[in-house]
Amino acid sequence: MKKVFAIIIFAMIGGGFREWLNLLISWPQHFWITVIINVSGAFLLSLVTTLLPAKLPISEALVTGMSVGLIGSFTTFSTFTFETLQLMQQGHSVLVLAYVGASLGLGLIAGIAGNLLSNHCLLVRDEPC
Repeated sequence: MKKVFAIIIFAMIGGGFREWLNLLISWPQHFWITVIINVSGAFLLSLVTTLLPAKLPISEALVTGMSVGLIGSFTTFSTFTFETLQLMQQGHSVLVLAYVGASLGLGLIAGIAGNLLSNHCLLVRDEPC
């Protein structure tokens, strides 16, 4: 039950932060905001699930709340899919390729970077991370 409560609390924060960013950054081609959000979420998810529990004495429920609730509600696959379909229906095939390529490619690179940073911080004990 602690995990469910943590997910609910952190989901409100993550979803609220996502909407705040959407309101703050009003680009005409709003789908690039989704790329930024999803790529940063891929990086943060690696840190939250790897580095955070190794460096701080936090509960499994808190890690789950942050990963599933906070990062899960901040990022969104459904928005990515919806925006891709919209671009396809509007005939923007080059933008579709750029959007999908940037989302998947940069997301993977961000996840790897977060994982590498976590591993570096865990292996190097003398330097603060």
